[in-house]
Amino acid sequence: MSVLNEKTKNAKISVFVDFIPAEFRQAKDWLIVYYAKNPLTQKLERQRVRVPKIKGNSERLRFAKKMVVEVNGKLLSGWSPFLEENGKNFKGWNEAIFDFEKYLKKQFDDGGLRFDSIRTYTSNLSLLKEFIKTKKLKIDFVLQFNKSICVQYLDWIYMERNNSPRTRNNHLIFLRLLGNYFLQRGILAENPTTGLKNLPKTVKKRIYIPDDIRVNIKKEVLQYGNGYYCCCMMIYYCMIRNTELGKMRVKHINLEENNIFIPKEISKNKKDETVTILDNFKSVIAKHIKNAHPEDYLFSNDSFLPGEKVLERKKIYRQWQKLQEKLGFKKEYQFYSLKDTGITNLFLLGLPAIKIRNQARHSSIQITELYTPRNMGCDEAIRLTKNKF
Repeated sequence: MSVLNEKTKNAKISVFVDFIPAEFRQAKDWLIVYYAKNPLTQKLERQRVRVPKIKGNSERLRFAKKMVVEVNGKLLSGWSPFLEENGKNFKGWNEAIFDFEKYLKKQFDDGGLRFDSIRTYTSNLSLLKEFIKTKKLKIDFVLQFNKSICVQYLDWIYMERNNSPRTRNNHLIFLRLLGNYFLQRGILAENPTTGLKNLPKTVKKRIYIPDDIRVNIKKEVLQYGNGYYCCCMMIYYCMIRNTELGKMRVKHINLEENNIFIPKEISKNKKDETVTILDNFKSVIAKHIKNAHPEDYLFSNDSFLPGEKVLERKKIYRQWQKLQEKLGFKKEYQFYSLKDTGITNLFLLGLPAIKIRNQARHSSIQITELYTPRNMGCDEAIRLTKNKF
């Protein structure tokens, strides 16, 4: 008896975990029948292969027996018919996520992703892992990462963790990114987020800071004697984004030409951009960078003054929180509200939207116009016009 036949004989006697050996069955149809475990359901499922029609039954029978030997040999070597099913790739979940993390790191190393982006994706991935663990979901293969899982995850983020629609929508963006990664590599036949929609946007929690509150903020911050006042005014006057503040260097300031250069390496838009230094702000920033080295960070971790240490973003917000607690103003007056307030005030001063868009570096004028102040009462300018029918 051959080694293969001996293995097959023993296999029939033992309890099979992954398959039941093939055998020839002759009825109306000539079939090779065997059972293989479906990796998704973990259950044995019957598989049938028709024996081709060959002239002469004896020759056809010999061919059928060869088929049985061939199928059983493949099964014993670890092969599964499910691995060859069209549109399916039984890639292990943990292996695929590990590859995805390596892909993100490679993109970051090559400059294709900003630090803030990879930090956000890493955080999103950690939450997805926490969700799977918390809900005790068994995901062995990427194929099990389906629309139902995505919906459950988004509900968990929005309902159980009590996050905002904006946060929930951001997690949907991440799921789409992950789904496309699997789709492009043939691991999934379609993106499981297809058809899932964003929740309606809600009003931002940060709001316009009125004049009296700004006066109190300025009076208090000027007493600090560090670089925090300049940091705040950089947001208000020049609309520099929070993520860019800690990366800017003294050399990016051009007082002679009254502008600030934001290189593509630190710009959110991945473009070289320039903003104008307002006359009201020029003396403040000139004093701030006096005697500083061109390669110094514009705002360092050393009291927000120019220096060699990278500024921690949390330090900006912790200082603002202390300011809020001391002055007692609303929590809706956030640090980034300074930018919203600066944009709105430029509208109130009558500047064209196109110029405000350029200063704020918005991708479109439609985004800039979202900051257009709305009059909730009587508009005196409109009331006094002589418009007649």
